[in-house]
Amino acid sequence: MSPFNVEVFNIGFCSITKVCGFIPSFVYPPNIIPPLWFVGYFPMKTAFTIWTWLHLIATGFVLWGANILLVSHSRAFRTICSISVAFLYGFVFDLQVGNVATFIAVLLLGMFIYARKDRDIIAGALLGIALFKPTLVILFIPYFLIKRRFQLVFISIVTVTFLTVIGLAVTGNSLTGFIQDATRGFPLWLNDPSNNAYISMSRLDLRVMGPRFFPDSPFVAKLFSDSIILVLVGLVSWYFYKKQSRNAWSQKVDLSEMVLISTLSIAINYSQPTSSVMLAPAVVFLLNDLCFQIKNCAFSRQRMSVWLLGVGCVMVQTAVIHGGLLVFLGKRWNWKGGELPYLFKVTIFSLPSYAILGLTLSVLVLAITSLRQKQVAEFDRPS
Repeated sequence: MSPFNVEVFNIGFCSITKVCGFIPSFVYPPNIIPPLWFVGYFPMKTAFTIWTWLHLIATGFVLWGANILLVSHSRAFRTICSISVAFLYGFVFDLQVGNVATFIAVLLLGMFIYARKDRDIIAGALLGIALFKPTLVILFIPYFLIKRRFQLVFISIVTVTFLTVIGLAVTGNSLTGFIQDATRGFPLWLNDPSNNAYISMSRLDLRVMGPRFFPDSPFVAKLFSDSIILVLVGLVSWYFYKKQSRNAWSQKVDLSEMVLISTLSIAINYSQPTSSVMLAPAVVFLLNDLCFQIKNCAFSRQRMSVWLLGVGCVMVQTAVIHGGLLVFLGKRWNWKGGELPYLFKVTIFSLPSYAILGLTLSVLVLAITSLRQKQVAEFDRPS
């Protein structure tokens, strides 16, 4: 049966889980079917156990990949890195709801590690597989085009096309049939209280900012959100252009660039709490930046303030604050009925969105100042 058909998905979901009524439609693209296909051959309880263990293993791979990217070999720094990454709410929430975001984090970390080693075929294949959740991954395509890593992009497109064809064949779909089902199901999914920008309490992306501040004026709300996103994309694009110009349009990939693409992916596209797994590279970046400052004795009050802002923004996305405090407070109101107080909606319950914006700007400032400091350090280094 095709999960992309609204009626089929609702009937199937009801018969399997006994959760019936209005259920948001299945909005993943067809290329998600091949990676998940094997689970369907097991009984429900066995599949649940397999899926849970796969999430735990994937979390372990994320911690391993984060430690690979950490420049310090200090056991203390590695312990801090592992604990900080593991405390991100996305990993906890992903394990609770069985989302695929943790697997996206594994694939992207692997892609970045292999891309740094110029192994573009493997990196491209990993990126192509990760495109089964395109909102978190799609921005890496133009990024690698800017880097002129054309082989990597080509392999990723071939991989995602191959998986899409298999996914359509398995579900008995044609491309036109899938597009018709998706066109009909997506608006239903978007209007669900958990996803609706005017009602949702859990979304992290910046597209909810306008609806929260201006719930009675859709035009102003959209203009407000789009303006913030446009400025943010413009600043990051300006940084990429300046850096590429200074480095003679180098093909090398940098951790700061990956972090910025990751935070932008969360900021400008629909993002739920599971998406905060994408912030694992940001944790590594902040620790690497601290190591760089310690090594070069290049501390400044202004720069450390920006670094502390970044750390604070990461803390907002941890299981303690986001998963504990916000979820606990949210249960006091019928937020699905739109009864969340306006003042709380634009303050405490918008903290995750503010944190994504603040973290992006913090990383951007730290990356620009680090680039200048590295140039000064190289200039002063004796020949």
